[in-house]
Amino acid sequence: MKYAYLALALAVSGCSSTPTKSDAPAKGGDAADGSSRYDLNNDGVPDVWKFFRSVEGKDVLLRKEYDVNFDGKVDIWRYYGLAGAVERDEMDMDFDGKVDVTGFYENGKLVRKEVDIDFDQKPDLFKYYEDGALVRIESDTDNDGRIDYWEHYADGKLLRRGSDEDGDGEPDPDRWQETR
Repeated sequence: MKYAYLALALAVSGCSSTPTKSDAPAKGGDAADGSSRYDLNNDGVPDVWKFFRSVEGKDVLLRKEYDVNFDGKVDIWRYYGLAGAVERDEMDMDFDGKVDVTGFYENGKLVRKEVDIDFDQKPDLFKYYEDGALVRIESDTDNDGRIDYWEHYADGKLLRRGSDEDGDGEPDPDRWQETR
């Protein structure tokens, strides 16, 4: 597993292995002019893929895919807008081929992360960010599809937390706890 983290670090920061070109189509039916493939652990099997589209004569990166545990299956998908900024990323945390975490970006900055804690294909935990800092967490702790737990942060510190015990979808006033 330690090699998976090393591979992820190398993949996210850039790849030093020699890429090979492919005419593989991009995921979701996007027309791609080609892709670059990188073998991070030198086993002869690609571990990182970059998919491009030609826009006004220039190759524009659309998506990167990462196989962080070297099992031949993609574990992380990162999508880019035409300006080159990250727009969304998806991660398979338990390596079953299904997305468990989705991050949403605006102007290349993370603004929200949705996490499927119990791996049932429905997000249960929602993290909200401002200027890269976590400001709020909301969670559906009982899997009824409604948020019933909240945490608020400032300067990286938990300010307060609350829960909804009566099921009305709002934090109960007597359930808010200040943490400072």
